[in-house]
Amino acid sequence: MSTNEIRDTPGRLLLGWAVLVGSLVLLGWRIHSRPADYEWTEYPTALGDTHYYTTPLGKDDRYEPNLRLPGQDKGLFRRSEEPVEREDATMLKLARDASGRHFIYQPAQSSSPKSPAPAPTAEAAVYYLKAGENRYIEFGARKFYPPYEPKTTPP
Repeated sequence: MSTNEIRDTPGRLLLGWAVLVGSLVLLGWRIHSRPADYEWTEYPTALGDTHYYTTPLGKDDRYEPNLRLPGQDKGLFRRSEEPVEREDATMLKLARDASGRHFIYQPAQSSSPKSPAPAPTAEAAVYYLKAGENRYIEFGARKFYPPYEPKTTPP
């Protein structure tokens, strides 16, 4: 026999909506009370980066192009013996190197409209790897090192 039974469909719908709205209210309250758990900051500069360049990427960075940008075949040479002092807040992240271990940085261009800085050519571009707090190792095209010629003494 089929009889009509009261199924409480409107009550079930209201109960479902109440549970859904209640869970959203609880989630909103939790986010409002602890926003630090749900927010993060990624700096476009070198501030907070702790992946320091401490060991060479290959055999000898000055004579072999060891730093490679992602998607480029040509490598970059190490151009400085000692780290260069630069402020972390003025160095902008470009990308990770091909190995994925270090960020590659360049100094931020001045935003003054009166004196725009000229854009460097590809050969003159200088890139940096972070070697410590406010310290960077310079990479770029190979510097010209004249061949060694011993001094001749008059006989």
